[in-house]
Amino acid sequence: MGPVKDKIAILQANLERFMNRIFHVKITIGTYAFLFLFSAIMILAFWYKESVAGLVMALALIVTIESIIHSTYTLTTEGNLVVYRGRFLKTRVVPFTDITDIELMRGSGLGGMMTSSYILIHHGDKKQMSLVPVKPKEFMNVLVKRLENRIEEE
Repeated sequence: MGPVKDKIAILQANLERFMNRIFHVKITIGTYAFLFLFSAIMILAFWYKESVAGLVMALALIVTIESIIHSTYTLTTEGNLVVYRGRFLKTRVVPFTDITDIELMRGSGLGGMMTSSYILIHHGDKKQMSLVPVKPKEFMNVLVKRLENRIEEE
């Protein structure tokens, strides 16, 4: 049983290298407010027989809801951060080699009453990208490990 346990421990230690890691996007209060506002505008537009405005709001709601449901952040084994925001919005791929800095930031909304964590990633030529994963600390730890592994391999 000793050699089997050792092999399992080695496999678990190297699991990060063999699999893509997917993190889901956290739905913020602002997103809920956006959905509520556009839903109210859509209902009022149809109520007052403004069908064009109602259809535009309905399309905006469909795109937003689809984006909420399908948005993910994927750390690939090939060394990329893939930001997928649904079928209707553009996917962003950032190679680990382009990432220059990672910061865990605390944001506050509603006059400081609502605090939230997000990840600020500096990449490329002075570009920034903010990510809001459900588990920001875990996301940052896994990303830092992947970046360290990438540096060790090179």
